[in-house]
Amino acid sequence: MSSPPPFDLHRLRVLRTVARERSFSAAARALDYTQPAIGHHIRRLEAELGTPLVIRRGRTIDLTPAGEALVARADSLLAGASAAWEEVAAVAGLRAGRVRLATFPSAGATFVPPALALLRDAHPGLEVTLVEDEPPELGRLVLRGEADLAVSFEYGGAEAVSGLERAELCREEKLAVLWADHPLAGEAEIDLARLRDARFIGGCPRCRGHLVALCRQAGFEPDIGLSTDDWVAVQAMVAARLGVTLLPARVLGAVRHPAVVVRPVRGRPTRTITALTLPGADQVPSTGALLGMLRDAAALGALGSADRVSRETGGAAAVRPSAATCRPAGARLPGRAPASPAARSATARSGRGRLVGSPGRRGRQDRTGRAGCRRRTAREVPS
Repeated sequence: MSSPPPFDLHRLRVLRTVARERSFSAAARALDYTQPAIGHHIRRLEAELGTPLVIRRGRTIDLTPAGEALVARADSLLAGASAAWEEVAAVAGLRAGRVRLATFPSAGATFVPPALALLRDAHPGLEVTLVEDEPPELGRLVLRGEADLAVSFEYGGAEAVSGLERAELCREEKLAVLWADHPLAGEAEIDLARLRDARFIGGCPRCRGHLVALCRQAGFEPDIGLSTDDWVAVQAMVAARLGVTLLPARVLGAVRHPAVVVRPVRGRPTRTITALTLPGADQVPSTGALLGMLRDAAALGALGSADRVSRETGGAAAVRPSAATCRPAGARLPGRAPASPAARSATARSGRGRLVGSPGRRGRQDRTGRAGCRRRTAREVPS
């Protein structure tokens, strides 16, 4: 079956008017055109379709059978096109549409919620879905088209991911976590070499690898007896004297077990939090808006976590925004995002936005998209 020939919908509108008025001159008056312009549009439409559409009978215009068939569909074609243009304009103006975010758990419990609140306030008609995973699976979700943007993290230098663009959101310091009366708890700074005889608690594979690398740099192989990627459970294990560990400052700024102490590590090891997208995806209005909100929230959250941890570590700057990518702190406050005129209009019409939580994933989702939900919530640990 051959595909239908393309034609200009505006010319279809002209043909519909000619059919109604049964005259080129009357159609010209109805559309505020000249009569020759009406004739030009009809001839071009006939050329595009390859068949005559009208028959002149003196001053009266009749339709051919092909013209009658086309005009019979004109109203639905023009209405469908108009609805499509309106939907496209709504998505482009962020009055509608959807953006899919993937993130790792500690980001999902710290700066991601304020970022989504900023996005909701600025663009209430935009729907957001959220899944959780760990790197490198986060990048694969974007490559497979299952997420538009992934918040990930890395250690060391910039980590290129083939087929993805990387934007740095912020950097945060890894801090030593000890039980309250640990022999080194009174130190202003922890030299990892002095923990060579300690048992360590590991985290996710990437964090565990970073811990091993740091200990090797300090001259020893760490004894990792327990491992969990639940940072609430890790602190409970430290409080129970089952081992010591390193945790990101942002996590410790959000939830702190009362029976642990936090100290900076000599050399100030850090991890980098990044946003991963397909090349050019930041030009898509919904993805670009989400990326901007994540940058703002990451910068503000970093400063807040730094203040809390700094009070307990003698002034150590535990978390810091990336100077290269984060906007100045305080440039935009949660709930106070400046909105475009279109966004303000959408707010007035639409009221509250939508935030849709899709099934969380922890590396166990099958290829059909089914998954169990394992959402983590920030919570205080009982003493």
